[in-house]
Amino acid sequence: MELSPKIREVVRYLGYHGVVPDEEVMREINDCIRDLQQAVTPRFVYERFPLSVRIEPDAVPLICLGDIQVRSRNLAKNLENCCGVYLMAVTLGPGPDRLIKRASVSSMSRAVIYQAAAAAMTEEWCDRINERIRLEAEKEGLYTRPRYSPGYGDLPLEMQRDISRILNMPKEIGVSLTQSLLMTPSKSVTALIGVSKEPGECRSKGCEECEAADNCVYRA
Repeated sequence: MELSPKIREVVRYLGYHGVVPDEEVMREINDCIRDLQQAVTPRFVYERFPLSVRIEPDAVPLICLGDIQVRSRNLAKNLENCCGVYLMAVTLGPGPDRLIKRASVSSMSRAVIYQAAAAAMTEEWCDRINERIRLEAEKEGLYTRPRYSPGYGDLPLEMQRDISRILNMPKEIGVSLTQSLLMTPSKSVTALIGVSKEPGECRSKGCEECEAADNCVYRA
C-alpha cells in the first residue's frame, strides 16, 4: 500500500518502521486526522533579530540575538556565518489537547494516534512557516539555516522564557509556559532560524527531524 506523505509521517510517529499498519489501524488514523483537521486553530508568530556570536578561549560561545544572550556550542555551529536570526513560534491551538484528553478516558489507542497525528501536523505547520521565512529572506539575497529548538543539543530549554517574552507568545498566539517550561497548548513549537549571505542545502526541516542530521555541517 502506497501511503501519502501526510499518512506516512503519522505512521512514522507511531513507531512503524518498514511496516504498513493493518486496515483497521489505517481507518482509525484517517478518522483521527479528520478530527484534528476540524479541531486545530493554527497560529504563528516570527520576527528577525540581529545576531552576534562571541568566541572566547576555553568557553562555550556566547550568542546574542536581540536582548537575549545564551551559550551553546551546537547553536553557534548551526549559526556559523549567519548575519541574523529569526525566532518563530507555532501552535495548533487547544483543540488537539482536548481530543487527546477525551480519548485517554475512552480509548487509549486512539489517544496515541491523536498524539502522533498532532505531532506530524505540528511539524507540517513548522515547515510551512519555515518556508515562508525562507522566501522572505530570499528576497533580500539571504539563505536560511536549519531551524533549531531550545532543549535540543546543548541549547538550554530555559531559552523558552526569552523566546516567549520577546515574541509575546501569550498575546500573539495564545501560548504560555508552565513552571517546567512546557508549552500550553502542548502542540506548540519554538525555533531559531539563522540567515546567511552564504547558501546552504537545508531549507525547511529542523535538525530534530532531518534525515541528514548526523552528517550535517551545521551541527556540532
